[in-house]
Amino acid sequence: MINPLFERKLKEFVNRDLELKAFVKMLESDEKPLMIVWGDEGMGKTSLLMRMVHECAALKLRKAEIVWKDTSAHDYLAVMRKIRDDVGLEHFSAFTDLVNFYHETGYQPKLQVTFAVQGDIRVAENLGVSDNSNVGDVAAVMIKDSMIQIPRMDLSVPESERRSRLTNRFIQDLALFLANEPLVVFFDAVEKMSQDTEKWIWDELLDAVRNGILTNIKFVLSGQKQPPENRDWQIFITQAGLKPLGPRDIMNYLKKRVPDLDDANLNNLTTMTLAATKGNPAMVASTVDAFLDLKSSQVYAG
Repeated sequence: MINPLFERKLKEFVNRDLELKAFVKMLESDEKPLMIVWGDEGMGKTSLLMRMVHECAALKLRKAEIVWKDTSAHDYLAVMRKIRDDVGLEHFSAFTDLVNFYHETGYQPKLQVTFAVQGDIRVAENLGVSDNSNVGDVAAVMIKDSMIQIPRMDLSVPESERRSRLTNRFIQDLALFLANEPLVVFFDAVEKMSQDTEKWIWDELLDAVRNGILTNIKFVLSGQKQPPENRDWQIFITQAGLKPLGPRDIMNYLKKRVPDLDDANLNNLTTMTLAATKGNPAMVASTVDAFLDLKSSQVYAG
């Protein structure tokens, strides 16, 4: 069942044909696996992402979505968990095994784990986490995440080591999945990421794409932040800076929202809407909403 908000935004979608074509081109080529959609607040970034998600569905492409909010400040582990859950828990058994080991007191890992531990416990030699272990050893085992957020207190492992090992295990699992099926990952409202999460995404997750460790995957990052100026990144990125709507765009939008307008009133309303909103898509939508509310109240009063 289609979300009503999603359906409405699809019906009202205008003016982003060039950006959508660039997205489809990115899907068809491995030349630039990253796309950054950026613009000021209200410029239609989320609506464009919804249209891209719809395109993935039409092409039967698997996708994952992470949206940052003021109340949902996803860290690196939350990002990996969300991608895993969207792709399928069964593809990330080794990663989930390690997540549980680091967070659930008394958890016995299914995959061999061997490393030095400081604290009240010692991991048995056959239970220890080794980078030499074969991730495929637990590929056929369905392991559920305990979803504990706080690392276990009886296992003293530095955060940097825990993050590194979890990232490596996640990338290994993801690479195995990508060997058989492509994936598109959407990040929305990236300006709300913490600095630590942003650094991890670029230095670890996206860098694995740039270096060819992860293939058959595309990322779309949407937000108010412009693409990095680093030349080593620019050759991998398709940029989509969103600009205000023009008169023709507003007219097309009005035709969708108010189809019974005659040409004269359509031209007048287009001019007034452009003057009042400066082409900001969110303001255009609100202005037309107000017009329709007024029109409806007049009909009701009459």
